[in-house]
Amino acid sequence: MFHIINKSLLILIPLFCFIAFSSLSAYWVKAPYDAWRIYEILLLLATNVLGLHLLYKENYQIFDEKIRKIIFPLITLLATLVFISAWQADYSPRAFADASLYFLLISACLIYANLFQHYKKITENILACVAILPMLTLIFLPIAIWDRLQGGIGAWTQSFTNIRMLDDALLPCLFLLWLRIGFLKPSDQLSKPKQWLLTLLIYIISIIYLLSFLFHGARACLLAILIGLVLSFIYHKKNKLFDFKLPVLSGLGALSLYVIYHQILPNPIGSTLARTSSSGRLDLWLKAWNNWLEHPILGAGGNHFLLQQPYTVIAHPHNIWLKFLSEWGISACLLLGLIVLLCKQVQQKVFNIPPILLAGTIAIFINSMLSGSLLYPVSQITSLCVLAYTLSFCIRPNTSPSNTNWVKFLWILLVVLFSSILLVIHGQDIICKDCVSTDWEGAPAFWDSGRALHLEPYIIENLEKQANKIKP
Repeated sequence: MFHIINKSLLILIPLFCFIAFSSLSAYWVKAPYDAWRIYEILLLLATNVLGLHLLYKENYQIFDEKIRKIIFPLITLLATLVFISAWQADYSPRAFADASLYFLLISACLIYANLFQHYKKITENILACVAILPMLTLIFLPIAIWDRLQGGIGAWTQSFTNIRMLDDALLPCLFLLWLRIGFLKPSDQLSKPKQWLLTLLIYIISIIYLLSFLFHGARACLLAILIGLVLSFIYHKKNKLFDFKLPVLSGLGALSLYVIYHQILPNPIGSTLARTSSSGRLDLWLKAWNNWLEHPILGAGGNHFLLQQPYTVIAHPHNIWLKFLSEWGISACLLLGLIVLLCKQVQQKVFNIPPILLAGTIAIFINSMLSGSLLYPVSQITSLCVLAYTLSFCIRPNTSPSNTNWVKFLWILLVVLFSSILLVIHGQDIICKDCVSTDWEGAPAFWDSGRALHLEPYIIENLEKQANKIKP
């Protein structure tokens, strides 16, 4: 029975990505972003509740015994501070929902790391599906470029109304593509012409992904990709040429096509790469830093950045660390301490991690410091794929399972607690038919309209009243 449950959990990720990238209207609310958040909530609840048996059995472990003794008091203190911070926040339900979402994401990452380790063959094929599913959206990129050359609009983002949401969701998929796992890997069972054709298709898809970044002027993603590849290249000493041939050649191909396009039509499709401004990031980072100085211990409360003065339309500081620091105070420092301990454990197994996968992990963290990649629902799930797959190479069999492991029981308790909180707060939104988030800002955070706590029925009169409200 547990095998059926485990395999069902694995299928949830490509199913979620298929719905998002295909732009199917397979939802009961008005905005795709709100629908993706609902699907993400359902995915996380299913993963954490049905995956509880994995946490209880604890067949694999990440931390060694020495560090595990430190983990329990750290998690206990962190959870206590988070609850106090959320309780004292101006809008407690927002803070509790934010804490629940991120805890369930972290917990799901650990559960999927266990699943990926146990079901390696299925995992490789599932992640290969995730790698190519963005083509359901980006198949329109060549058409859009041709349309642009003919004087048309040249749009290809489909349901991704904000191009940065697409870029952030695409970045982890690009590294999974470069990893060439599952049915994407060369196989002796394929004839040479079929292998050549498969390789050619992968290069074409890779070039299309990179062209999307280039035409969108996605500086954060491109910088994260470059830093990730360079650091992984420096760290790994073996198979450098083989591992990095695909990203280097497809990168050169995409850059060449990008230059050729601008020789024909100088006007950019999106933002240009050669921008000297920070696109407002410095102001957002300064606001987040000042907000933390005003609430250094407990923070302003989860998902409260967009409610703090000075008012900005942008709902997040484009830096996940500053977001946590300004909203959760010293809890963010404790979380950083846990991440540092995790990185030390990963470092012991780092040479087990494929260089491209390591580069993708680094790129995700770099990008999260420059964008909202760990805030948007689709990019959260695609990033989870890469991070969980990386952890699956680092976890080790638990040779001495203990029934008195307090960390295990504390984690299970928190899973049940945060799952219940998320259901209590947003259960009404999950089943709300023809609803929409309404603050008329278009500043995505938890919902598409960032300041909205709940979805509301799509009634024109209500929306007009909401539009006439004075901004905070």
